[in-house]
Amino acid sequence: MIEQVFKEFPVLNTDRLLLRQLNSNDSNDLYTVLSEEEVTLYYDDDAFTTANQAAEQIEAWNNAYARRVLIRWGICLKESNQLIGTCGYYGFHSLHLRACIGYELNRKYWRKGIMTEAIARIITYGVDVLDLHRIQAFVMEKNEGSIKLLTNLGFINEGILREYEKWGSKGFVDLISFSLLSKEWCNNSSRAHK
Repeated sequence: MIEQVFKEFPVLNTDRLLLRQLNSNDSNDLYTVLSEEEVTLYYDDDAFTTANQAAEQIEAWNNAYARRVLIRWGICLKESNQLIGTCGYYGFHSLHLRACIGYELNRKYWRKGIMTEAIARIITYGVDVLDLHRIQAFVMEKNEGSIKLLTNLGFINEGILREYEKWGSKGFVDLISFSLLSKEWCNNSSRAHK
């Protein structure tokens, strides 16, 4: 099923959000998100310093999608189609039916349930359409917002991976491994149908 998603970019909807493919018109909005030090404090790269970096990031995500390596949705407000963040899957493993999720959101929209709404939607898509058995997330220990988000969505803390990845100028970082199994998502009816 994972291969099928790469034939046409899937557009997803929630009550408040449109999750769609990013394009060059989104560069300024993405720059607004990823140039904020507070947003990138626990991100796997440094804050952007030029708008050109945002354009390059969009191109890189779209090229990786074309190569069937990842899928990254732009999180847009339905009412305006304005990009306020992104989320998606990377690290697909078709034999073991697993992938990782990543995400970021404009600081102006924090603590409004927006990321919960977006991630719940892509989890349902991952389970129902991509047939994923396991969804993973890797989070820095002090990233309380992401830890709360994942825990509220039913992810299980599996422990700390010491100096697991090199994240820009942050160097090698310890990451908490979180996972969610498809049966756990499907057994919680309030989550499974978002």
